[in-house]
Amino acid sequence: MAVSSVNNNAAAAAAAVPPNPKGDMGSTETFMKLLVAELKQQDPMDPMQARDMVAQLASLTTVQKLTGIDAKLSGLQDGSIASASMQSASLIGKTVTAATNRLTLNSTGTPTGSYKLQNAAETVSVKVVDGTGQVVRSFEAGAQSGGPKTFEWDGRDASGRRVPNGTYNFAVTAQDSKGIPVPVSTEVNGLVTEITYENGAPEVVVGGAHVALADVTSIAQ
Repeated sequence: MAVSSVNNNAAAAAAAVPPNPKGDMGSTETFMKLLVAELKQQDPMDPMQARDMVAQLASLTTVQKLTGIDAKLSGLQDGSIASASMQSASLIGKTVTAATNRLTLNSTGTPTGSYKLQNAAETVSVKVVDGTGQVVRSFEAGAQSGGPKTFEWDGRDASGRRVPNGTYNFAVTAQDSKGIPVPVSTEVNGLVTEITYENGAPEVVVGGAHVALADVTSIAQ
C-alpha cells in the first residue's frame, strides 16, 4: 500500500507542477517544487513516510553531483578545442610533413604525394584511387634507394583523360631484388596555407589537402 500511495502522490504532484519549457527536470528548484507539490497532494490518512522523503532527497543530491561533473567535463572539452585551435593557427606559413595518403585535385596546381621507403627497392608502384576504390592511374617508379620520395600526378587517368576535381587516395608498394616487400610510409609535405574546421575539428590545409593535427609528424620554418 505504501508503494502505491507514493506512486499516486508522485503522479498528482507532476500534474500540479507547471511544465518546464527548458526540459530541465534535474535542477534543484524544479525538484523542490515537485516535492512540495507531492506533499500537498498526499493523503492525510496515509502520509509520505520519512524514508521515502530521504530517498527523494538523496536522488536530488545525486542529480546535483552529476550535473556538476557534466559542467566540468564540458569546460575541459571547450578548453581542449581552444588549445587545439591556437596550436593549429600557429602552423600557418610553416612547412609540415604529415602521414597521409590523400591527394586533392583542383583546377590549379599539380597534386604531389610523398612516401618513404624503409630500404632500397627494385620495383616501386604507385596507384591513385578514387572515392570508390577504383584505380584511376598507376605509376611504375622502377628501382629506388631508401628514404623520402615524391611523385606528381597530372590529374589524368590511364587513358590521358582529365578526371573530376576532388579528393583521391594513393597507395605505394615496393619490393626488393628478391621479391620481398619493402615497408613504405605515405606522407604529404608542404606549406600550411590555412586552417579549416569543416569536419568539426581544426585541420591544416597543405597543397589543397586537409590534414588532421594528429597526422602532422614534423614542422619546419
